[in-house]
Amino acid sequence: MSTNSTFEETFEETAKASAASLKSKISVYTPFIYLAIVIISLYVFSSRYRKRELVKKATLPSIFEDDEPRQLYYEIKALKQDPEHKVHDKVLQAALLNRGAEAIRRTFKLKESQPQLEILYKMGVMGDEFHERCEREMKLTDLEFKECVQESETLQPGFAQTFVNLSREICFNEALRRRYNSIEIRKKVLNAQLEN
Repeated sequence: MSTNSTFEETFEETAKASAASLKSKISVYTPFIYLAIVIISLYVFSSRYRKRELVKKATLPSIFEDDEPRQLYYEIKALKQDPEHKVHDKVLQAALLNRGAEAIRRTFKLKESQPQLEILYKMGVMGDEFHERCEREMKLTDLEFKECVQESETLQPGFAQTFVNLSREICFNEALRRRYNSIEIRKKVLNAQLEN
């Protein structure tokens, strides 16, 4: 028993001595330095991760084809600024109206298909990347239309309200024209099949 108690006493003395020497070696600032290093490393990691995700989202391809009315508008606008070419304001307004009608058409298409896309996403049929592309496209089309409204106001003050109504009418007229053309094509195909 005496050896056991002596061993315990020497162990306790050694533990106290090592704890005292450890206290003298570790500074009071060590936990704060450790915490600062952890916070800084997490901040750097999160900022780099966010930048990488933004670049990844920006490089996602569009759901729609190229926006020809938008490109045409910017080409006409560049020609208008060139003193060699004389472009009438009405031509620029017509190009802007086509651009607005295309933005409205895309918005309708996305809103029309959004419930089905959400169902497919929840079922797991559609991947995260395509879902992000759809959400990004919705935001971009909204921004595109807002930019068109702002451009219309700069072209002619007070034209914004008329611009919105005219763009909707153009969009609906083009939709009717496409439907009528598709009916004519089907009619020709059916007539050709009946003749054979």
